[in-house]
Amino acid sequence: MAATLAVVLAGFLHITFGISIFLAPRDGRCSPAPPVTSWIFSVAALLLAKDVTLYPKSYINLPYFFEFAVDTIGSLVMVELAVGVVWSSIEQLVHQVLRLILLFLGMKEETYFLLEFWLLLPLTTAFSHI
Repeated sequence: MAATLAVVLAGFLHITFGISIFLAPRDGRCSPAPPVTSWIFSVAALLLAKDVTLYPKSYINLPYFFEFAVDTIGSLVMVELAVGVVWSSIEQLVHQVLRLILLFLGMKEETYFLLEFWLLLPLTTAFSHI
C-alpha cells in the first residue's frame, strides 16, 4: 500500500495544478463535457494507487524519503495514465456516440451545440462512476 501522504500529494499536483510530468497533455480537453467527471475518475485512480504496493519490500531498510518519492511518482504516473489515456478515450467515445445518435435521430446541429454540455453531463458522470 502506498503512503497516504504521497497519494494525496500526487492528487494535489495532478487535479489542482494539472501537472503532467510523464505524458504530454493534449491540446484542450478531450470533449466539451464538464471537468467534474475527470475529477471523479482521478479520485478513483488515486484510490487504486493507494491500494497498490509500489515500493519493493526488499528496500524497506532505506530511508522513508525514498519510499515517499517512489510512492508519489508511481501514483502520479498511474493517475496520468488513467486520466490521460483511459478516461480521455472513454470521454471522446461517449461524446462521439451521443453526437451521432442525436444527429441521426433528427436533432438540429444548432440545438445540439446549445445543449451539448448538459447532454454530456449525466452520461460522462455515469461513466466516471463505473
